[in-house]
Amino acid sequence: MGRSVVRSVVLVETVAALGLVGWYVWAGVTAPPDAFVSPWLRNMWAPIGALVMLGTTLPMLGVASALGGLGGGLGRKEAAGAPVGIGTVTGVARTGLSVNDQPQLAISMDVETPEGHRFSAVAKHVVDITQVAELVPGTVLPVRYLHDRPGVVSLDRGEDPALVQAAYNAVMVRAGLTTERNLDIAARGVRAQGVVSSVRPTGRLLNGNPEMEIGLGVTRPDGSLFHAAVVKVLPASSVVSVQVGRVLTVHYLPEREEELVLQTPANPGVR
Repeated sequence: MGRSVVRSVVLVETVAALGLVGWYVWAGVTAPPDAFVSPWLRNMWAPIGALVMLGTTLPMLGVASALGGLGGGLGRKEAAGAPVGIGTVTGVARTGLSVNDQPQLAISMDVETPEGHRFSAVAKHVVDITQVAELVPGTVLPVRYLHDRPGVVSLDRGEDPALVQAAYNAVMVRAGLTTERNLDIAARGVRAQGVVSSVRPTGRLLNGNPEMEIGLGVTRPDGSLFHAAVVKVLPASSVVSVQVGRVLTVHYLPEREEELVLQTPANPGVR
């Protein structure tokens, strides 16, 4: 049941409850004084019914808030047309609400936009209980935000993967974790599989991220093999992805096989 449907039901229940109370008061006040049975007693079902209706209103408002993000979160229509930013989780807390036994979480994060603006925000979403453990500090998530309400964001629902990838690329380039040249090779190059044969830290750090020299054995599409070494700055959380023996997706240009681009997951621990 969508948030708009829940809100419509809540509105109908509230109007009906107020109508019953109003009718009950009117019937009691306007009844003739010599009525055999007091209208206040005869119509007692009206305020009781109103209390029952109002008793369901608050829980349903909680459901509506959980479905759309409590505390002014972006609605589905707002989020669909909103720009994309890249959020890094800084903390997670339960709000106390749940839908079908799935908890609503308040996910605090630092968000960076493709243009380089940064702000802190909170996204409140119902999360599958099996995925709660994946939302640890450092997890990277695409979000939708509004320029006039940057403190509240919604998790991207995957309607436009190309837009999300473009935002992620812009953030990665600015952080020094990739280059425009690498993005071009990834877009135009040959896709292949590479096995990590060696890993050596160079000792250099960039914004807290280590630079690594990575040796790979790459299998061409025709089955032949070539070896290459890549010097790459990796997010600290991605170092586990380039251990010796790991199989990685790589991209290269046939005429310049030594320019190898590695494809590593944004969140290595998330499947």
